Amino acid sequence: MKLVIICYNVAIHEEVLEVLEELEIKSYTRFKEAQGVGKLSGPHLGDHIWPAKNSVLIVALEEDKKDKLIEKIRGLRKQLGKEGVKAFVLPLEEIT
Repeated sequence: MKLVIICYNVAIHEEVLEVLEELEIKSYTRFKEAQGVGKLSGPHLGDHIWPAKNSVLIVALEEDKKDKLIEKIRGLRKQLGKEGVKAFVLPLEEIT
């Protein structure tokens, strides 16, 4: 099992959900608003100077579905560029 963490600009939330729907991923946890600074996207701090915001989705997946999700996120990054979306994969040892 793998834990996939997807960080993205709130402006592309629907596009991220479409990816999950296409892959029939129905279970996830979402942090609706997150702040951060990316190398390419710059500050997303949700304040009056840097008003952009991010969301974070966390998904636990089997290896084969993880590969498909990462492939789709790479495509979304290429398609949307500066709007910002990244995925990180961590090992998941146990689900209880």
